[in-house]
Amino acid sequence: MNDNELKQAAVINAATEQFRGLLETHFKQIAKAAQESFIEDENQTEPKAKCAFAVEWDSLAAAPKINVKVSWSVRFKDEAECEIDPLQSKLKLEDADL
Repeated sequence: MNDNELKQAAVINAATEQFRGLLETHFKQIAKAAQESFIEDENQTEPKAKCAFAVEWDSLAAAPKINVKVSWSVRFKDEAECEIDPLQSKLKLEDADL
């Protein structure tokens, strides 16, 4: 293996270890967030846990620094709908004795 292949393998191995550690550390929090959002969303058939990972490293460095990040979020949404007819004539209200 040449130096670039050794560095590639080392970066992949280190990032994979960090990925695993972050997922193990935050697994329950990610799953809990999915379950809590499921309760509020009538359109889901089951809770779905989602997270994203990002890996950064100094590609030109002989001994690159590797940074792995995990992120997760819960998205709530709400909506309202109505239909209006702006051409509908206004009704005149007359004074009524009550």
